[in-house]
Amino acid sequence: MSEYNNNKLGELRPNQIITTFGPGAIVDAVKDSVTILDLPYWKEKGQRIIDGRLASYLRVNCFYMPRTSGKCDIPVVTFPYYHVCSNIMCGHLFDARKNFDLDKYLIYGVSCPKCHRPAYPSRFITICENGHMHDFPWKWWVHHGNKQCNGELKMYSIGNTSTLADMWVECSCGDKRNMSGATQRDNFEELSCQGRHPFRPLHKGDHCNKQVIPSQRGASNVYFAVTKSAISIPPWINPLYNLIDDHLHDIELLMDETVLGEELGILTAYKKYFSAYSFDEYKEALHNRLNNIKEFTEIKQMEYNAITHHDDPAYESNKKHFKAEEDPLPQYLKKYFERIIRVTRLREVRVLLGFTRVDAPDPDADNQPNIVALSKGSGPERWLPAAEVNGEGIFIEFKKEQIEKWMSSEAVKSISKKYSDSYRDFCESKGWTISVMRNAVYVLMHTFAHLLIKQMSMSSGYSSSAIRERIYFSEKMSGVLLYTGSADKEGSLGGLVELGTIDQMTRLMKDAFQEALVCTNDPECMNTLPAGKNSNGAACHSCCMISETACENGNRMLDRGLVVPVPGREETSYFKELVNELCQVEI
Repeated sequence: MSEYNNNKLGELRPNQIITTFGPGAIVDAVKDSVTILDLPYWKEKGQRIIDGRLASYLRVNCFYMPRTSGKCDIPVVTFPYYHVCSNIMCGHLFDARKNFDLDKYLIYGVSCPKCHRPAYPSRFITICENGHMHDFPWKWWVHHGNKQCNGELKMYSIGNTSTLADMWVECSCGDKRNMSGATQRDNFEELSCQGRHPFRPLHKGDHCNKQVIPSQRGASNVYFAVTKSAISIPPWINPLYNLIDDHLHDIELLMDETVLGEELGILTAYKKYFSAYSFDEYKEALHNRLNNIKEFTEIKQMEYNAITHHDDPAYESNKKHFKAEEDPLPQYLKKYFERIIRVTRLREVRVLLGFTRVDAPDPDADNQPNIVALSKGSGPERWLPAAEVNGEGIFIEFKKEQIEKWMSSEAVKSISKKYSDSYRDFCESKGWTISVMRNAVYVLMHTFAHLLIKQMSMSSGYSSSAIRERIYFSEKMSGVLLYTGSADKEGSLGGLVELGTIDQMTRLMKDAFQEALVCTNDPECMNTLPAGKNSNGAACHSCCMISETACENGNRMLDRGLVVPVPGREETSYFKELVNELCQVEI
């Protein structure tokens, strides 16, 4: 992050900015707590990244990798503004923006204006469902609703415990209050959001009618990155498509010139940049690029087609970024799966669009009003930050006929309706547009992916947070891709794809099924069903949930009772007979 001379506030990798610490997030730096600023405040961009499908869908020209080295990299501002003096004899609680000295700050961090000892950022903040973030209302809190007093505040602890009840804030007027209840939403009902975005310092504030939600600055609900990613597939990764993206801005200018006209503009661009290709080939590629992708499911459908038809000559044109292979399935797996494919080489482009607070975003929804969208760069070029990941994966396609047979069961129909209703209620409460209604099939594939990730992490050398899932679900898709990668151009080490052989997959499934049959939180876990905003069934952190960075849906819509037979719900298990065969369990 910001570096002046040799005074560094901290370091972040480009991929961390895309997935965890993007603009609007709070980062614990070396001397302070800061938030990263919006894109118009960035002075320099890093390496250019090209992905025509994502650029088309997101209505941008291109992507740039965040520049995280040098003297003009990622700009930040201190947040929270309120800091506490580290001197326990002082304990002064103050706004660091008053009498701020940048030179001293870069060397020493924030200092107490009274005793000049180092100060640390307050751990308490407030957020809202519209993505706003503010300092904790200290004056309002200590005076029980009165904001008018201008007395000085101090913070101190009493007793031998570190509970909030032992932490006190006191005003020089004599009023004081402990911090018990400072993280309880009900205590802030009368306080409305001020509509502020600290990552946009010049922003005057929005009109917001949401209630403020108290939180601690390191809490997991303070920042959820909203990302979109695409697996690079032919023909979108051939040199012609890349060349079109390189010159897209010039092509659009030539097409918009009224003197030339659109067709003449296309021809002029062809003669200027693309004469090495046939005109028909160029025109078809340009049409594909300019014909904007409207729904994210279109991108996933393209990937699904490329992976399932990997041996088609049309998809073998570029093995630099995409390569796959498969073995015939034995009869005991053919009943449940269409194919298991080892993707030995893949490239993923991850783009940061913005963020949400309080609740994780939906990975496939196209319209989510509560997203705080990043400004798409400054100047004529529209861009967003992105990271490029090279790696490997295992793709598992479920058998459509068996899925349809399973879904015809009355028990499965009943619970599928519960999941669809729960998903609809959740999306409507957030104002999200639903493009594909999810049902028990999605929950089955999602839970199966989680159970495999847990087992793969024990066998591959990768942690469960390093193995990501990609769910392909619609009327035309029923598969999961489990993959990992790194920013290194050579990709990952091959440990994951080695698990894609039939023998290894059989062993992984057996271990996953055995682990899922019993949870340490049973019977409470196995008796849970989706209802209202709770979109999970028999699923908890002990059996199904994984790191939220690996799950594309915020650990929502999970139920091991659809994968393995749990007591009282044996008929809803998709793999009932396979579990019996592999695990030798009488059901």
